[in-house]
Amino acid sequence: MTNRKYSWAGNLSRFVGRPVAVLAALALHAGIAIAQLAVPGTSVTMTPPEGFTIAGGFTGFENVEKKGSFLVAEFPAEAASQLSGLFADQSGAAAAFAQKGITVESREEIDNADGDTIPLLRGSQEANGVTLEKWMALYAADKVVMITFQIPKDSDLDEDAMKAAFASVKLAGAASEPEGDPRLAELPYELDIVEPFRLASVTNHTGALLTVGPKDVDPEATQPQIVVTYTQTGAPAGDLKTFANIVMNALGDDVTTETQEDTMFADLDGIASHGTFTENGVKKNFVQIVAPTGSGAFIGFIGTASQDKYEGLKDVMEEIAASVAIKG
Repeated sequence: MTNRKYSWAGNLSRFVGRPVAVLAALALHAGIAIAQLAVPGTSVTMTPPEGFTIAGGFTGFENVEKKGSFLVAEFPAEAASQLSGLFADQSGAAAAFAQKGITVESREEIDNADGDTIPLLRGSQEANGVTLEKWMALYAADKVVMITFQIPKDSDLDEDAMKAAFASVKLAGAASEPEGDPRLAELPYELDIVEPFRLASVTNHTGALLTVGPKDVDPEATQPQIVVTYTQTGAPAGDLKTFANIVMNALGDDVTTETQEDTMFADLDGIASHGTFTENGVKKNFVQIVAPTGSGAFIGFIGTASQDKYEGLKDVMEEIAASVAIKG
């Protein structure tokens, strides 16, 4: 990949499931095909209900006419204990998901296509004046997968078809990840991964998390991190500085911007910001770049590290940022 010239210290102008027999019976009763479909960018295959196809704007399946969706979110194995706690019992799940505005109304267990017992939560959520039926299930193998189904409450919901879909889920074993990680192929942009950074995870086809250290899941944020995202958003491109500041303020506490200038990022006009913030009591430095693509999307880069580590990593962050390019 061609590296794009950028001077970090100077002018920022170039910155940068159920047993198979039961599943088959349910599927035939529901009138759906039994063929498994792979969810792009994940280890998941499943049989969605009739009318659901691979989604275009997120990872999973959608039925545009009925406004229904299956969202597939994949996490590293280290997240199993934390996520399984959310599904352990109905009262605990109700308390946890209430914080996200989801009312958990029931919990049951089903067998999936791999012969594993899977917790399945059912509930509802209010969103934009619409009451949504919400189903959530958790699967674990070499990766941990949470699948969320939602559809407007007034829809003609075939519960057998929904259960059949959740029961049909199979998880492939984790593939080896040699140099030239295949997960990168699913992203809408290219980037070079430069040591000591490594790829920790790819989320929903659009987000890449790079880190320095052994943890793929680091809830205490003890390791240096780079996050690259490609996001569909309604934020106005003409007010890029305001948008950048909103993103920055979500970093942590006491966010202080030291420099903020126009820049080029991924061959797009953007804005670069440097500063400090506090996370879990630790003072950190950050660099953030955001740029609008011109098609209603934004591409962004955030690099963070504790102040004692940042100086030794900023040149590598520069090199990685300069390598980002939108595919096609």
